[in-house]
Amino acid sequence: MQLKRLLVWQALVAATAVAAAIPFGTNAMVAAALGAAACLLANWYFAYRVFQRYQAREPGQLLARIYGAELAKIAIALAVFGLAFATLDDLNPLALFAAYLAVQVLPAIVAQRPDARSNS
Repeated sequence: MQLKRLLVWQALVAATAVAAAIPFGTNAMVAAALGAAACLLANWYFAYRVFQRYQAREPGQLLARIYGAELAKIAIALAVFGLAFATLDDLNPLALFAAYLAVQVLPAIVAQRPDARSNS
């Protein structure tokens, strides 16, 4: 349940980052969208790979899946960044990396906060 909440928060932060970049022009908005997409794609793939069914009696297999998913996550993010730099002439690197960082960090902070319902 916490993973689902984290992924939802990431999507919300991604949309907010793209919207926040609109006043800075189309280039900043596109860069923010690509940065947010790099993070979303990488994290969603990681979650999909790691949280598939597994047998608890094979922890080594789970660990290998985690490491493999983390490597794929890095490769996905680097591929999106590389594609952005290779194809966009007026790329705004600040918007690209700021959106990526915001989507990666802010939801994790929010997801760690306890629910107000659990304080009862």
